Amino acid sequence: MIAVLELKAGQIVTVDWRKDPDDPAMDPHPPEPNRLRPAVMVQDTELFDPSYPTVLVVPMTGDRELVMADLTVVLQPTATNGCKKVSYLVPQNLTCVAKTRIKEVTDSQITEAQLQKLRQLIVLMIGALT
Repeated sequence: MIAVLELKAGQIVTVDWRKDPDDPAMDPHPPEPNRLRPAVMVQDTELFDPSYPTVLVVPMTGDRELVMADLTVVLQPTATNGCKKVSYLVPQNLTCVAKTRIKEVTDSQITEAQLQKLRQLIVLMIGALT
């Protein structure tokens, strides 16, 4: 039996985006990060049964060049978020991942205000605010 992950919105998880080097079909276009990478859970967990196999996450990066300044949430390092350096949430890379790709569920999380801002940026990017 597969264990059900206990996840909540705003929680920081580690996602395995590594591709299988023996499977050319695993070479995505456009390219995805080919490594373990932190991400923030943005899915409303109240809407889905915990056994649902996928979740919506927004990747994090420490590379300021990868973000659009007006369309990011900047995370200053805190004990709550566990960041060791300034990090950026990349909402334009919102993605649905299989829970099997989540390799670590941390105790770290973003604030409720940061989660709200991140969700507002996602809504803006998909054109729902017109």
